[in-house]
Amino acid sequence: MAFVTVDDVLCTAEGFEERLVGYYKALCDGSTREGVRLLADYMGRHRRRLSAALERLDPDERERICACPICYEPVAPDVSCFKDRELAPDATAHEVLDVAIEIDECLVELYRQVLRQDVEQEVKDLFESLVRSEERDEVVLKKIKATDYF
Repeated sequence: MAFVTVDDVLCTAEGFEERLVGYYKALCDGSTREGVRLLADYMGRHRRRLSAALERLDPDERERICACPICYEPVAPDVSCFKDRELAPDATAHEVLDVAIEIDECLVELYRQVLRQDVEQEVKDLFESLVRSEERDEVVLKKIKATDYF
């Protein structure tokens, strides 16, 4: 049994988000399609959900929540989330959106692994809000895809 803290999980998620921002930047820089470039730029700039969620917490409450132990370390999304989703420079916006939805699902699974554990209510509240945020994002991405916005 491995003991980790909420902070360990949040650092993992933050590192994943940073790689995701880099992924979108590389996609934006390498794409030959203007719609894909705009979409990737938009998604890279709006990807800082975890930081925003944590900023809403009182600093003392955040410190206390981050120190809470978690009995089982969640399986984190890894770099293969990006490697397995390499897109060609002429990828369509639909292909980009499909990848974005899959990557959001990676983060949702990480957060749900924490929710399945016996943790304090404040920890559950934080991770439930992160799941809701990712799920809302998924709905928005599906709407963008359906409307052919890009």
